[in-house]
Amino acid sequence: MIRPLCLFVAGLAGVASAIAQERPALKDATAVRLSNYGAPSKLFHAKAEVKAVVEELEQLRGRKWRQADLRMRCYSTVQVLHGEKLLTAFRLRPEYVVERAQDKTVPTYSTQITSDDLPLIRKLLADAPPSKQCD
Repeated sequence: MIRPLCLFVAGLAGVASAIAQERPALKDATAVRLSNYGAPSKLFHAKAEVKAVVEELEQLRGRKWRQADLRMRCYSTVQVLHGEKLLTAFRLRPEYVVERAQDKTVPTYSTQITSDDLPLIRKLLADAPPSKQCD
């Protein structure tokens, strides 16, 4: 009798762990903030712009990611917001992307990218104020 109870409790712990590791849903995004390292950010509220950025990020999320953080210098940031609340943040370099959720119980993930990935986000970042600290 005790053994099945222990297995049940262990199963619940596994489910709780899996739930805690889920990444925040991007579909709830109402705004996106983009910035280059050390430069002022640009906030986008228009539904069409937010939707387009979120679609690029969701497409990128469909790839294989590693549960790992990468130390990066001079990165660009894409913050996905629901109202004023940060859902998740992506740090971008030309060759890597790191996703860090606001919730510290959610792991950090990273993946490699190429110059063909994220064309809209790259264009928006090119139009944003340039970094002054990465020359």
